[in-house]
Amino acid sequence: MLGSGLLCERLLWLSLLASWVAVGCKPTPEAAEPDSALEQSMRSEPLEFSFPGGEDLVVSSESTRGRVTALAFVTTYDMASQLLLRRLADVIVHFTPRANAAAVVVEAPRYADLLPAYRDSLRLPFPVVMVDFGTQQGQGPFAGIQRVPTLLVLDKAGREVARRQGALSADEIEDELSSASRSRP
Repeated sequence: MLGSGLLCERLLWLSLLASWVAVGCKPTPEAAEPDSALEQSMRSEPLEFSFPGGEDLVVSSESTRGRVTALAFVTTYDMASQLLLRRLADVIVHFTPRANAAAVVVEAPRYADLLPAYRDSLRLPFPVVMVDFGTQQGQGPFAGIQRVPTLLVLDKAGREVARRQGALSADEIEDELSSASRSRP
C-alpha cells in the first residue's frame, strides 16, 4: 500500500503527463519583457472574471476587488510555471493583506480534482483554480494569454496594469506588485 504522500505525488505526475498532451498553451521558460503594445491597450475598466476551484472555492473579480491581485496563468506540468508560483508565494507574503494572488491552471477541467494536491505539493499560500471556458477558448478579458506561465497584475479597482510572460524573478514580481499598489484608485 502506498503512503498518501507518495500516492498524491504519483497522481500529480500522471496528471502532469496527461496534461502535456491536452493543453495548447506553449511554455515560456524565461521571463519576457513587458509588451509596449499591451501597455498601450491596457483596459481602463475593471475586468470581470470567475474561476472555479472546487469545494465552493471561486476566485473572481468580486472576491479580489479592493486589493492588488496577481493572477498566475500556469500549467501543472511546466517547470517554469512551478518556479513562477514558488517565487510568487515567497513575494506575496510581504504584500498580505494588501494583495491577493491565485494560480489559474490552464488545463482541461477534468483535472480540477488534482488542484489541492498541486497547491499542497508546491506549498502555495493562495488558491489554485481552473481557467474558465471562455479564457480556455481564447475569449474574454484574458484572451491574449498565449503562453504559460503568464503573470497578470490587477490594480485595486480590478484593472489590468501588468502582463508578463515567463518565470519572473522575485524582484520582478515584487516590482509589478509595488507598481500596481501605487497606481491610481
